[in-house]
Amino acid sequence: MTVEHGYNTIILKENIIHITLIGSFNEYGANDVSQKTKAIINSLNQKSFLILANLSNLNGATPEAFNTSNEFNLWLNSQNMVAKAIVITSQVIKNIDQQWVPSKACQNIEYFDNEYDALIWLKKQ
Repeated sequence: MTVEHGYNTIILKENIIHITLIGSFNEYGANDVSQKTKAIINSLNQKSFLILANLSNLNGATPEAFNTSNEFNLWLNSQNMVAKAIVITSQVIKNIDQQWVPSKACQNIEYFDNEYDALIWLKKQ
């Protein structure tokens, strides 16, 4: 039996995929996020999209969860993503994420401390 850790919501509004992560994630929770997001992206039929990821209530993740995130972002790099805005308030989690998910390095990505500024930036992309 697999037990997902972490709570997520993933919704599409116009061409922006809104991802919210709450709590601590293990590989099963991270895989759930990955699968739900892939399903939305695949439903767009090659149309361009933006991602707004709110990680302000993310408490952390296991190394396996970060590996799952890196694999997802490798796949994401071959999709029609225009830009990604990440809302994050913990510098520690941001640093760990940047170290453990190197596949994000080539993405058009910016970090913010609130969703309002993140959305303004995304809509300019």
